[in-house]
Amino acid sequence: MISKNNELISIIVPCFNSGKTLMRTIESIKNQSWKNKEIILVNDGSNDKKTLEILNEIQKDNLVKIINQKNKGLPAARNAGVINAKGNYLYFLDSDDWINENTLEELYFNLLRDDKYAYAFSDCFLEGEIKGIRKKFFNLFEQMFLNQIPYSIFIPRKVFIENGFYDENMRLGYEDWELNVRLASKKFLGKRIAKPLFHYVVSNSGMLISKSIQNHIKIWRYIKCKNKNFYNLKNIVNLFFRWSFKKSNYPLFLVFIWYLMLNYLPEFFILRIFLFLRKIKFFFKKLNYFFKV
Repeated sequence: MISKNNELISIIVPCFNSGKTLMRTIESIKNQSWKNKEIILVNDGSNDKKTLEILNEIQKDNLVKIINQKNKGLPAARNAGVINAKGNYLYFLDSDDWINENTLEELYFNLLRDDKYAYAFSDCFLEGEIKGIRKKFFNLFEQMFLNQIPYSIFIPRKVFIENGFYDENMRLGYEDWELNVRLASKKFLGKRIAKPLFHYVVSNSGMLISKSIQNHIKIWRYIKCKNKNFYNLKNIVNLFFRWSFKKSNYPLFLVFIWYLMLNYLPEFFILRIFLFLRKIKFFFKKLNYFFKV
């Protein structure tokens, strides 16, 4: 169905030396069935020759607005895109990923018809090092300890701005996780669209398990400290029982064990446990899905 709705949607695309994949991303947006849209392309200090040539060519496209800035990292680039966006709705897409032609339409109408949710996201196709379809259930208890929501959320601009943007200090990654936790602490929850609309490229660098676990531990502890009232023990226990009968990506009792490890064990001990499990092929495959930055 081609939408006749005239709502402007702003698609935020950060770019740092992404010349090899940028045009595929841009074309997937231009080919959307949703006609009233703008692309906010944030050049985050690219210095690669191919990327600069493509950016120069894209400047001629009236659908694309390019924002040039010094390299500040992904959270700052996304925030700059939001500041320059004119649409009442935002969608985030990185410059190496792409979307199906009906993605914006599906997200908009699914969010619009269910006002108990603050934003929407879809299942995704994994591309690159790992291929397949990944279902992404929204379970708030699980989300407190594992980032299971894709970064590519569809959200009203007003909700995003009123809740504080991305944390620009989080240059290791997971700034989308912290935002989702912050939104949840204010009772703004996400709605899953049970269709794979989004193509997410998994690279080797994102699958280095020891580095991913180290980053995960550090970042989770930062998120917990920043949102400490949400992570009090009473709230954690209440949310565990409240969400235990709802779908999750992993069994919640395992997530609870993971919480206990994160909260009470030293980092080096957690790493030793998972490096041991890495030797077991089955666990290594599962861990690759478990920890992706």
